[in-house]
Amino acid sequence: MASKEQEMLPLFPPRETRPRSDYFGPARGATFLRDQFTISTWLCMGAVVQGSLLLAIGRLALVPAVALLLYRTLDTYAMVVGFKENKYMKHVITQKVSAQIPDENGKFGSKPASSAITVFLIGARTNHPLGAFGPGFKELGGYFEQMSKDLDRHADEFGFLGMTSWLNASARHTSAETQSVCYFRNVEGLQAFAHGEYHRKGWEWWNKTLKDHPYMSIFHETYDVPAGSWETIYGNSHPSGLATTTYKIRNKDTGKVEYASPIVDAKKGLLRTSAGRMSRSNANEHDGYEEPKY
Repeated sequence: MASKEQEMLPLFPPRETRPRSDYFGPARGATFLRDQFTISTWLCMGAVVQGSLLLAIGRLALVPAVALLLYRTLDTYAMVVGFKENKYMKHVITQKVSAQIPDENGKFGSKPASSAITVFLIGARTNHPLGAFGPGFKELGGYFEQMSKDLDRHADEFGFLGMTSWLNASARHTSAETQSVCYFRNVEGLQAFAHGEYHRKGWEWWNKTLKDHPYMSIFHETYDVPAGSWETIYGNSHPSGLATTTYKIRNKDTGKVEYASPIVDAKKGLLRTSAGRMSRSNANEHDGYEEPKY
């Protein structure tokens, strides 16, 4: 039977400065742009460019495309056979981990899911034939971008923990719904931001221009989750979801403010099972099952 008293161990030391939210990752702009056209449209645009170059400079027009394809083929082959490091494994944690919320001193204790958390989903979709290039969507995106920056800068004021960005991959082939998943310490912090100055300009713009943009959709959902009613597990995974959040703590030894990652070792103790990670069992549900060899 798993021990109830096993201390949860963080995998990463605290940082001196708060990292930016995962929402501001390097690929989000390119991913969003790529989604504005179907695969066939991208291929046709490429064919037009290639054909124009062929008319202008002859067979030399094939050199850039052939060179790039050859480079990417060789690069992939080198990673597959081990000649070079697999760049897709960057930031992957090759073991079983969980995201847990530390206390004000950065301690995780022995009881999983010991704190409440608020999860806020917010998203938008344009139904204009021009997609994101239709009237109004640039302005909508600009307001959301600024609100996201303000929220990240004032994270401590609103209990903001982090945010990730997603595209709906199943509803349609292009101009997919965007969604951001935001984490707050409590719903009061979320409400304070929603009714504060940083959110007000975008809110007022939407209300004033709604009749001009009937093809634009926005939505949000809020989940105020009590302690003991959530759990997380990641196996051979990069930090994702709640694992990307950041927590302001105070180092008891130095008295300095630091910023802690929520990622802890989940191979043993209560973190072994789903019920255990919600502090609802002794994590013995898997007894007799073969455990993954992380």
